[in-house]
Amino acid sequence: MKIFSSRFSISLIFLLIFQTLSQTPSYATEVPEKFDFRGSGYGHGVGMSQVGAYGMAREGKTATEILTHYYSGVEVAPVDDSAFLRINIADKIQSVTFTNESLSVLPSVLQIFPGDLAPGVVETSTPAATLSLGGSLTFSILGQALISAISDPATGATTALPQGGIWTIRWSGTTALPGENSLLRMKVGTTTKRYRYGQAQIKLIPGSLTSAAIIVTNTLRLHDEYLRGIGEVPSSWPSAALEAQVIAARTFGLAKKDNLRKICDCNLYSSTQDQNFVGWSKEIEAVYGKKWVDAVSITQPDTTTGLAVLFNGKPIFAYYASSTGGVTENVQDVWGSKVPYLLSVPDPWSLDSTINPSYSSWARSISQANMAKAFNLPDVARYEVTARTGGGAVKSISAFSTNGKSSNLTGEKFRSLLKLPSAWIQLNAKLINTDSIAEIAISIAKNFWTTSQNAIVVNVEAEPEIAISASAFATSQKAPLFVTTGRKLSDATIEELKRRKIKKVTLVGTLNALPSKTTMKKAGLVPTFISGTNFETVALALGQKMSGDPLIVFNEESDWLATQSNTLLSANAPIIWQSLEKGSKAVSQFLAKRKNSGIYPIQVIDNPTPSKVIITRSLPAAILSGVWRSPIVVLGPEISDEQSIEIVREILNLYPTIAALTIIGSEIPATLYAGIN
Repeated sequence: MKIFSSRFSISLIFLLIFQTLSQTPSYATEVPEKFDFRGSGYGHGVGMSQVGAYGMAREGKTATEILTHYYSGVEVAPVDDSAFLRINIADKIQSVTFTNESLSVLPSVLQIFPGDLAPGVVETSTPAATLSLGGSLTFSILGQALISAISDPATGATTALPQGGIWTIRWSGTTALPGENSLLRMKVGTTTKRYRYGQAQIKLIPGSLTSAAIIVTNTLRLHDEYLRGIGEVPSSWPSAALEAQVIAARTFGLAKKDNLRKICDCNLYSSTQDQNFVGWSKEIEAVYGKKWVDAVSITQPDTTTGLAVLFNGKPIFAYYASSTGGVTENVQDVWGSKVPYLLSVPDPWSLDSTINPSYSSWARSISQANMAKAFNLPDVARYEVTARTGGGAVKSISAFSTNGKSSNLTGEKFRSLLKLPSAWIQLNAKLINTDSIAEIAISIAKNFWTTSQNAIVVNVEAEPEIAISASAFATSQKAPLFVTTGRKLSDATIEELKRRKIKKVTLVGTLNALPSKTTMKKAGLVPTFISGTNFETVALALGQKMSGDPLIVFNEESDWLATQSNTLLSANAPIIWQSLEKGSKAVSQFLAKRKNSGIYPIQVIDNPTPSKVIITRSLPAAILSGVWRSPIVVLGPEISDEQSIEIVREILNLYPTIAALTIIGSEIPATLYAGIN
């Protein structure tokens, strides 16, 4: 036997401390057509916020001040950055075409060599072919072979090169091939890009008969050649923001320079998977291209060193993202590994709509099909944010199907699969806009119970204590709980029972508070009664039909306990009522049959993962919403709008996993809490 009393409880105003959410039923009847998400920020949120760097630069902060704000315990100092990096510029493609483009009136040269040449070293051997200006070089896959051919525009002739698994292309005006400045133009499908520096490698990636592919890389010097092509931020930004971006990009490249990944034949991808490398187009941007080149130069103390972000004297993994939800992320919350310099820090500039107009706030609708696909479920009836990061973003999220199954994703995986801008998902406000207790019960039932052969009916207004015990019984039966007002069922309740095709109804309460047998039969329903002379005897009658260790609650505290029905329901046990001063003989006999010998207080356990908070002015509504196992705020007439907002803020601070506000009753406008996040 467990005894529950406020002496053993912890409360925050009207906030309830409750047991684990895993006990919450995962049933739902209605499958939403779509799910609406609101949020802030763009990207993973680890490290430097690019929008934040822009905002700090506008305030007069230097590049060093920006970087030491976003990376904890670091210094900015010069290091050797003369290394060459191999950048994947075309990944697993079937064909690619190259042309030579001169930057002067004089002819340029493009040479093709078999094999993989060392970067920056002038080759003395004879090339396999030399491409004239306007000619083209095409590589394609034929079975498991890499096929190449040169087209001469002057003669129209096509010449095949010998078969080989890897080739190197060099063009004049680079470190490895002196001569007139020229460009390598690369076309993949309908996309054309130009590269000014270094050399290119074309490599065959063997596979099955149909999966062989081509990888193209650009090998170039980190110090200047690579950095000039970083297309991460607008070149129109303040100089300090550009310099911070250059230093972060250089540092990231230094951290990757000794790691050649076989899967891409590269140190870095050219996409935002690593850093967005766009080649020559960055430095020739209209108006501001030179400003970016100048930012690169300013961060170079000499020809072989550049400024980098260091921790304990070594370059860091200088991750960065476009913007955040107002606070950057602790890296362990996003990717699982703790790094001392990648800690959560304030980033208020990301929430400034004048600085970040597109992502200071955003809204997205996700279809039912895409939601189900992401969670690998047949459908998604509802979702719950089960944990949030220290920065307030979603750390983990669960979805529940109508078949009772559930699936969990990390916040980063969730936003990636559903192409959400970020994992900073704000609260959703759900409104049950009615003061009808019958309709409130129907709405709650639709959120939990898929199918049932039976329904439970109780008079929650006249007999709130019985309603609490009946809620526990309904949960044990996996049956929806409906209410009666007076001695008849509402038309809405009868309609819902018909929709569910339920004929058998169990009425719980004292007989004078329930519809008669005749009334029920006239509605086409088959009633069963669980009744007694008062709420104590009715609770005992319910307890006889339930297993589990009984939970004893005190009559003297019924008003307080009624507001906190979710605590009682979380015990998943029969709820028995008894006077604190005078024990009931019937209760004693009931416990004896259950072979309970000890009396001890219930353990009130803080649940770290509630998904919503319930706000209402109705005590009966609070009782009915207890099945949600969520904090319940009952606003009495003495609670002002301002006070209610502060109460909810306290709850949200205490439970960062809450993803939604459920507002019950027409007296409370949802707009009242619109600004709470």
